[in-house]
Amino acid sequence: MHHKNILQQIQNSHEILQKNLNQGWQEFKETATFNTTKQLSQTMNWWYDSQFYNIIPNPAHWYASQLAAKYFLIEIGKLGIYFDTVFPGDFSQSKEFVREDGLDVRIFELTAFHQTQPICIFQLEFIHNHEKFYFTYPPQLRIIEKL
Repeated sequence: MHHKNILQQIQNSHEILQKNLNQGWQEFKETATFNTTKQLSQTMNWWYDSQFYNIIPNPAHWYASQLAAKYFLIEIGKLGIYFDTVFPGDFSQSKEFVREDGLDVRIFELTAFHQTQPICIFQLEFIHNHEKFYFTYPPQLRIIEKL
């Protein structure tokens, strides 16, 4: 398929891809694995004051993001798309800020490829809280056309 056709197909699938992220996250929150991951997160409060912070992702949050992506990755695979790095993206290149309501937001960007051609950037926002294993919102997806 031509680059513009693939990009259009991705854009047309945005709503489905977001629903896949929502579904994966909701299912994860309802499993025993969620509680185990939450316990891990609570034992790692030291992480945010360590030399590892902003270099290596918190393992509990990283694992949660990957489990939330289950249906998203299946759907994106149907489009013949792959990414330049592991999901949810290169942690060292991600950015984090604190919202006005006190929640933390980490933003990842993944370059989407079809065959060997870069198509667009997928931007994912993970809204969370460092003090608690608190994810009120599923990952939020934006599709950025320009590379």
